[in-house]
Amino acid sequence: MKHFKILSFLAVLVIGGFVLQSAVFKVEDTSVSPTTTTASGINWYQMEDLANLQKTAPKKVIVDVYTDWCKWCKVMDEKTFSDQSLSDYLNENFYLVKLNAEQKDNIVFNGRTYGYKEGGRRGYNELAVELCQGSLSYPSFVVLGEDLKVIDVTRGFKKADQFRDFLEDVKVKS
Repeated sequence: MKHFKILSFLAVLVIGGFVLQSAVFKVEDTSVSPTTTTASGINWYQMEDLANLQKTAPKKVIVDVYTDWCKWCKVMDEKTFSDQSLSDYLNENFYLVKLNAEQKDNIVFNGRTYGYKEGGRRGYNELAVELCQGSLSYPSFVVLGEDLKVIDVTRGFKKADQFRDFLEDVKVKS
């Protein structure tokens, strides 16, 4: 019985030590996993993930501004982003984010909260307007630098080679 009490006391001390250690030396996990990965292997992240991603491995960012009803947005997903060579290039050189321009949930980006605004036939999220520099057109692709500031915007459907050419032009500019 005496040994049981001693072992119980030691177990409480050890467990308590681990609990105290985890509370005092709490380490922030800055690793971020993609929200989704397409069949061709493109890793898509959330806007909220970008700050942590830039801390660990800075890259430029491509924001795909789309809507659920946009036919050409869907064609880009099916035709352009399914190109294996392009998807490999994108994953290697950029973080990719899909942003539904009509998202009603608030989005926190760069320390600011962007909300949904009623307007037109459907309404829009304020972040989409800001990133697209006031001109909403779908699909739009916004390139952000490692500092998460807009470098360039292109609009409309692009084939894989056209999209890659646009990105090569951006690389030269920045």
